[in-house]
Amino acid sequence: MTYCEKCDAVPEIAPANGTLFLWPPVAHTTSKILAGAKSIGIEVEKTPSVATLSIHYTRPGLRALIDAISGSLLPEELSDTKALIMPGVQRPEIDDIAQITSLGAIRAAIGAEWLGDLLRDNRLNSVFQPIFDINDLRRPYAHECLVRGESATGDVINPGQLFDAAQSATLLFQLDRAARAANVRNAHKAGVKGNLFINFTPSSIYDPDSCLRSTIEVVEECNLDRSNVVFEVIETEKVRSTAHLSAILQSYRDSGFRVALDDVGSGYSTLNMLPELRPDIIKIDRELVDHVDHDKFKQAIVSKLIALAKQLDIEVIAEGIERQEELDFLRDHDVDYVQGFLLGRPAPAPFTAKAG
Repeated sequence: MTYCEKCDAVPEIAPANGTLFLWPPVAHTTSKILAGAKSIGIEVEKTPSVATLSIHYTRPGLRALIDAISGSLLPEELSDTKALIMPGVQRPEIDDIAQITSLGAIRAAIGAEWLGDLLRDNRLNSVFQPIFDINDLRRPYAHECLVRGESATGDVINPGQLFDAAQSATLLFQLDRAARAANVRNAHKAGVKGNLFINFTPSSIYDPDSCLRSTIEVVEECNLDRSNVVFEVIETEKVRSTAHLSAILQSYRDSGFRVALDDVGSGYSTLNMLPELRPDIIKIDRELVDHVDHDKFKQAIVSKLIALAKQLDIEVIAEGIERQEELDFLRDHDVDYVQGFLLGRPAPAPFTAKAG
């Protein structure tokens, strides 16, 4: 397999010494930027013929510079002011055009520098939530691996904060890859037995064969049976290309893994994807499970989803179960597997089978 340069490297946000080039959209925005730089005693070089501003900086002063020149700009000005950082005093060449972004994007990336440090230091931990066969609630059928970050001071960083920062810092590819690898290694280290559900974001994968290589290598490193590893698609509703996602799932299947779709039933999109994606497992959206015993509309949808999946030889997990009445309804309607706080919460160690 080939290496994926985008996924396998965590880039620095900016060189230690460099030049920030800016192309403001209008003169009014230029005036604001100049005033901001002047407020902290920074000189700005102007090239009127191409409406370019250039500011030399030395780290760690870049964040203060960005804050000063962007503090009074409107959101529209931040997104419309094009920006590029070059090493030292280099000036942009034609090949650098593809790297031009917005001042807003650079500001967000600078604010998320902690994430790059976290990834380089491998500070990703995991918790494990059990999934049970509906006919055996004593011992888990599987565990879903859920990533957690650890700050430099030891605090827990939730996945929402991690992925929001990754989106801002254009580190989604690196975070998703690192999270997959960390979850596999952490599960192996924690002694999790049986089936493992590993989440991934399809928008973080360009080429399946190269982008998934490192994850497969970790599975081999931990000597796991590939048939026990289920790769679960999260944020399915955000998928722009069903064909691309289908290629990713096929790559996993060809490598001996199983695949699952999360949040099925949350919209028409996931149901429309089933004929093309043909997952091994689907998870019913937790919003449909919530108080399903009291809602005839949810009952109709959930029961039809389970029946449809059985016709297609797809196994069904109902997640988000927090009440006994929900569990009873799902058992009565022949769901295959169940997951939720009622049965077991995410924990740093695998679920211990109940006696009796």
